[in-house]
Amino acid sequence: MADSVLPTITDDAIQTLLQSLGLPKATEITSPKVTAQYHSIYFITVPKSPASHDHAELVLRVSGRHLPVIKTKNEIGVMTWLSKNTTIPTPAIIAYDASESNPIGHEYTLLSKARGITLSEIYDTLTPEKTTQILDQLIDILTQLHAHPWTGIGGLSLNENGDPVLSQILDENFWQLPGIEKYWPGHTPTGLNLSGPYGSYIDYITAHIQLYIKLINLHPTLASMRDLIPRLENFIAILPQHSDELNKVALRLAHKDLHFANILFDDSTNKITAILDWEFSGVVPFTKWNPARSFLWNGRDDASSGEEKKKWMGMFQERCAQRGCEILKDAEYASKLQDDMQLVVDYLRAIVEVSPRGQRAELVGGWRNVVVEGLEAFGV
Repeated sequence: MADSVLPTITDDAIQTLLQSLGLPKATEITSPKVTAQYHSIYFITVPKSPASHDHAELVLRVSGRHLPVIKTKNEIGVMTWLSKNTTIPTPAIIAYDASESNPIGHEYTLLSKARGITLSEIYDTLTPEKTTQILDQLIDILTQLHAHPWTGIGGLSLNENGDPVLSQILDENFWQLPGIEKYWPGHTPTGLNLSGPYGSYIDYITAHIQLYIKLINLHPTLASMRDLIPRLENFIAILPQHSDELNKVALRLAHKDLHFANILFDDSTNKITAILDWEFSGVVPFTKWNPARSFLWNGRDDASSGEEKKKWMGMFQERCAQRGCEILKDAEYASKLQDDMQLVVDYLRAIVEVSPRGQRAELVGGWRNVVVEGLEAFGV
């Protein structure tokens, strides 16, 4: 969760950054009125040049201090992989820095500005014809995204040769610096979150449970969960006995937050022009490709958005059937036991996430019962 004040960068600092990158002086710099959790955003106009990859319109995304280094590296790693292995539309990477050792004093990405506006902005104007075209393009995008086989679970980052490789996992539910400073003083993101990459689904689940045992032992608000630690340790020990069943899952690269505010659309050509915000994407067990259930959400916080999402999902599934594609066929759990394994992690994570914040106390008891039921399914 993003709780910190986002950085404000002066025009002079941005001009100095551009100069340091060998880019021409900006002719215009504006800060749009957009709501962004993790970045300050600046639109920049420059004369076209080789350094700008012949783009005149750029977007500077300046990171807040939420998850230092890893978030920038992950987004660049994923976007680089996409540009090399798919035709999924994403902005071009002009420059980036995962450190704060630069003229603006913050991590940043400098990207080309894709044409179009978000689907969330034009949602009410979408005709049946446009809707079908959008669904077809999303099917094509997901087909490409899910086609590549992976041998591990994690995020992506660039190696010393500039090639994307599996690396530390990243999730929006990670403990981030603003929350750590408030609820876990003296700790760091590295010590409170997963690392990775992980070679199998069982390895991934085991890492979660080991982390949550550590956090339960550390935080006083989690003391009521400590009696479950021996059972959680037995749960970890027994997972390899079911490896054939539990590891039966496809590993796929997923955006994980593919809602309409992250999809740019050119209304004049009826084309999706860019998929945005890849910073929390990664290779996941395919059952977790849409963890926040944000796929096809219209990006609006109103009473009808839930029903609208259901309607779009129905149309999406119908269109998939018409085209004979089965891109979500293996997104279901392979067995009840595999589902129980994931439920233990999901509800334990929820408890570890909210209890230190003093939130959802009325729900924690019920969540604990779900964890216990999952453990009992494994005989522990």
